Amino acid sequence: MKTFFLITHIVFGFLALGVGIVPMLSKKGNTLHNRTGLVYYWSMVIVAFSSVGLVLVSPFTDGRLFLTGIAVFSFYMCFTGKRALQQRGSEPVRWYDWAISSVMGAASVIMMAYGLYFVQRSFQTGHFSSMSILFLAFGFFSGTNALYDIRKYLAPEKAKYGAKEWFFIHIERMGGSYIATFTAFALVNIRYIFPEAPQAVYIATWIMPGLMGGLFIGRAVRKYATKFRLAV
Repeated sequence: MKTFFLITHIVFGFLALGVGIVPMLSKKGNTLHNRTGLVYYWSMVIVAFSSVGLVLVSPFTDGRLFLTGIAVFSFYMCFTGKRALQQRGSEPVRWYDWAISSVMGAASVIMMAYGLYFVQRSFQTGHFSSMSILFLAFGFFSGTNALYDIRKYLAPEKAKYGAKEWFFIHIERMGGSYIATFTAFALVNIRYIFPEAPQAVYIATWIMPGLMGGLFIGRAVRKYATKFRLAV
């Protein structure tokens, strides 16, 4: 069973990484964008579930738990990014929107609590663990996205982008999902490329994709905000 989950996770993870760049670079709304976007979405669904499966059948490790958190977060970003397209009309907030945002919010609290546990253990042992930063930062970022969605469900009129909320959320969430997926890929493979690397290298591997990807997403948001004459 572990081999099945592992192979499935790797195959669809590579598929998501390979095809996910296409809808970001292709013209929004055309056939190529839509079809590759769907392939990416369903690949991420399989990646998330296979990641959870690996945790259930494998020995527990902090690294595996963290990577599973990334997979779940990537799926959340992907799911809400796709839902944004469906909510551009009169589509109401469904029970599963509440459910997945609540689960993501709860997961983020657990991740931050686990990060604080590492901080406490660092003080006790005198040995700093980069996992404390990773769990805290990732948990915080996950929580802010879930909280934003819950607030929007309660008061849709306060949506950041107004009538174009669906458009910008789709860009931000799909882009964020890809960044998180790439980050997980980099974190898994960096230990094979630099097996003796210091912790700073692992921290940089986690941070740099987010920084670089965030710049591109921000650029896209500003571009379309100018086009739609929105103040962002």
